[in-house]
Amino acid sequence: MTSLSSTGIVSAPSDIARPKLDHPMGISTILIFFAVMALGLFFTPYSIYEDLIAAGTPVTSILPFLLLGVALLIALGFEFVNGFHDTANAVATVIYTHSLAPPVAVVWSGCFNFLGVLLSTGAVAFGIVSLLPVELIMQVGSEAGFAMVFAMLIAAIIWNLGTWWLGLPASSSHTLIGSIIGVGIANALMRGRDGTSGVDWSKATEIGYALLLSPVVGFCCAAALLLIMKFLIRKPELYAEPKVAGAPPLWIRGLLICTSAGVSFAHGSNDGQKGMGLIMLILIGTVPTAYALNRALPESRVASFVQSSLAASKVVESKAAG
Repeated sequence: MTSLSSTGIVSAPSDIARPKLDHPMGISTILIFFAVMALGLFFTPYSIYEDLIAAGTPVTSILPFLLLGVALLIALGFEFVNGFHDTANAVATVIYTHSLAPPVAVVWSGCFNFLGVLLSTGAVAFGIVSLLPVELIMQVGSEAGFAMVFAMLIAAIIWNLGTWWLGLPASSSHTLIGSIIGVGIANALMRGRDGTSGVDWSKATEIGYALLLSPVVGFCCAAALLLIMKFLIRKPELYAEPKVAGAPPLWIRGLLICTSAGVSFAHGSNDGQKGMGLIMLILIGTVPTAYALNRALPESRVASFVQSSLAASKVVESKAAG
């Protein structure tokens, strides 16, 4: 039970273990982290260079690619800060119940997050990109386009850092969607148009419904599962606070670890695609010939497309001459 101290502050019971989260990282952990970062930073420009060569796009100026590198770094920074919130959600249960040590739980969650991103279909990423009109997406490679990307990402990062610093659970999805909509409206107003024309509102409405309904669905499902388990498994000690000594029973521990992996995998295959959408937006706008065109079409489709394009250009030229 809780107790009331002389200062009037309610103190936690002494038999509840407080997870030790303030251990400093070892030298080996820091070296592994920076080695992985270095490999990723090397692979990114190499992969982009290979795609440019395959698309036959000449590199005539280095400035757009420097801005591209900065934009990609900020996008990856957003994903890094996103982990401050979402990784905590995925590992809170296994750490609180002493099922896994905090460092092991974070690595476990990260691996399944990455696996979820790799095996995802990309539908959520395309949904993020489709919020903005096509003409705004194709302007990402311009100075105004890079300013749009920087404003969108930096606003989301500031909000995530602020809520993390204050210990407030916050949704990075809501933050990013709001940033994208705000950028679209501002772009339309700066061009003298109605603010409603800067966003695909039909897509925004679909995403808005999902963002509003997801907490309600999660609350109802979690409450129903808890009631069902209390009815089927009548062991009061399983529903009490974790004690200082030991972890829960082996089967409960395994179930908690599996559910943590499932949450992490689902997060990567859904929420983790936000970063994919941002990177797609940046790459498509900066190097459209390499990323906006489907270069996997068979030769027959390419030939028919060329013939249709030539016929259409002749019609346009005859109309213009007439």
